[in-house]
Amino acid sequence: MEACEVVRLLVNKAIVPAEPKRRGNPGFGRVKAIRILVYARLKKLDNDTQIVEHLKRHPWIAKTLGLNTVPNRTTVGRWWRRYLSLLEETFINIADMLQLIEPTKAVIIDSTPLVDLYDMEARWGHTGRGKFRGFKLHAAVNQLGLPLRALVTPGNCYDSPFLPKLIEDLETDYVLADAGYCSKRNINAVKEMGAVPFIADNPRRKGKSYKIECNEFLKKKRYVVEQFNGHLKANVLGGCWVRLRGLVKKAAMVVAGLISYNAEAIRSLVAGEISLKSVSKYWA
Repeated sequence: MEACEVVRLLVNKAIVPAEPKRRGNPGFGRVKAIRILVYARLKKLDNDTQIVEHLKRHPWIAKTLGLNTVPNRTTVGRWWRRYLSLLEETFINIADMLQLIEPTKAVIIDSTPLVDLYDMEARWGHTGRGKFRGFKLHAAVNQLGLPLRALVTPGNCYDSPFLPKLIEDLETDYVLADAGYCSKRNINAVKEMGAVPFIADNPRRKGKSYKIECNEFLKKKRYVVEQFNGHLKANVLGGCWVRLRGLVKKAAMVVAGLISYNAEAIRSLVAGEISLKSVSKYWA
């Protein structure tokens, strides 16, 4: 199955109902817009001009995506800002489909920097490797390293407050996170969802009543989210977030990349593959 066919099938299944018909020029519609934005990340088209030129060179792909005409560059540029919330909803729906194929046994949470030195909305943040300027991707992945929930924030946002949002509406046996998420609020949020929290102890809070001991299970599964972060940034996104300006547009492009990531994961799982390494071969 070609990439454009995978995108059309999964987006059609995950998208919200189409907009009601209205008078005047119907335009392209949000469903077709989402198909194009996701397909662009699947094919590593890093800017709006590349997207338009690619569709013009391959009219059969444009037709498969449901287009009668190819949009111009400025139209595609507006979609990144206009359809962020719809992209996020589509991502969640496809992630839920993924869980039907591969039930979630463990959720591993982490953040990774999206470095951008020149965006006016970029902020200075900190990681274990030092300071950086840019944005952050906060993600929750399953035991195979496939994304289930994600948020993009400025780089100066602290990790801990986002854990409850990242596990919202998920069903799992365990939730794993590093010391940056160690708080009584987060531990209680994990317990309320019926899961067991494995959150590394924050040395600065040592001795507090909510201290939780990090065990071997966390150490063994930690690599999964680190592998996901590296694979996503190097092979799926490829630094594409620096092509657009502003948090909203960057977040839209990252979420479109996550949708394409899970689209390939579903195709891989249906084919009988069960590891992130096997999914990665589609991006070689």
